[in-house]
Amino acid sequence: MSTGAARPRWSLVAPQGTNLELAGLSGAEAWRTLVETAELARACGYDTLWLEDRTDTLPRREPQPVTESWTALGALAATVPDIGLGLLSPAPPHRNALLLAKRAAGADIISGGRLTLGLSTAPQLPEHVAAGTARPGSGTGSALAETIEALRALWSGVRTTLDGETVTLAGAHAVPAPVRTRLPLVVRANAAFPDAAALLPEAAVRECAAVQWQGEPGEVAHAVAAFGVRREKLGLDPARTCHAVLAECRVFENRVSRDRWLSTPHVVAFWSHHPDLLARRSLYGTVEQLLERAGRYVAAGATEFVLWFRDYPETESLRRVAEEIAPRVQAPARGTDTGEA
Repeated sequence: MSTGAARPRWSLVAPQGTNLELAGLSGAEAWRTLVETAELARACGYDTLWLEDRTDTLPRREPQPVTESWTALGALAATVPDIGLGLLSPAPPHRNALLLAKRAAGADIISGGRLTLGLSTAPQLPEHVAAGTARPGSGTGSALAETIEALRALWSGVRTTLDGETVTLAGAHAVPAPVRTRLPLVVRANAAFPDAAALLPEAAVRECAAVQWQGEPGEVAHAVAAFGVRREKLGLDPARTCHAVLAECRVFENRVSRDRWLSTPHVVAFWSHHPDLLARRSLYGTVEQLLERAGRYVAAGATEFVLWFRDYPETESLRRVAEEIAPRVQAPARGTDTGEA
């Protein structure tokens, strides 16, 4: 939902079950929930619907439904028009670079050029250990850089050979190419790390169309500024990279109900975070509270919000953000303070 040239975009992460939001549903019910949410997001004017290439639940691994992302993406690409589609994938060794290139190109073709491919910088998850793809001591920096190099080469239509630490290709190709040879790449990173921007490989700084940051407004502001410096040092325009905020969101009628919800044992234990920390790095609260916090993120340099709604599978917060919050978030005035009150 693009509410004006100077206003941020609004996107969402779909309910796939990865955070136990679909616990107790059958596979068919979980899929129906995902489709209905995608159709509603389109009707509400959201810009992009994101899926995540995951096989298990967090923070606890439980045998509950998690909809497979690439299967779902292909179906949504063919049946839900007029909304951008994004998919966040782990980097190798958890996913094969050639198959990733082929799947992304195919989804972009099916959707008519609506796909954005995201790459995670998160360390290996328990599900990777369960699947046998985890390697002791393996980092994400070189794997991410090699994946970006491989994808760009494969999508150019030429046979690609790469002998990297993590990615190895021998005359591989990924024809047909995506609708857009320069298919947009996004990297997701944690702004809470003091050197978050410095941890990203140079390939990500050069090639990614956007970064999705997780963190508090002040942390995001620091990461955005540091990322811009890295772009400048490479002779690249910092303004060519967009910066998004990835955050959980739930809209409450009043502060009391929000505070009660935040302090319940389930919520505290869910992410093992103090309620105040959860509140600082998330969009939980009344409409007015969320407007104030969204304004801080925009002042920090964010041009897009990517939201995962904590009341899934319900859609009240999804609707209220589209109707009551997104139209009212303005571009920041110069010198706007992004610090915490």
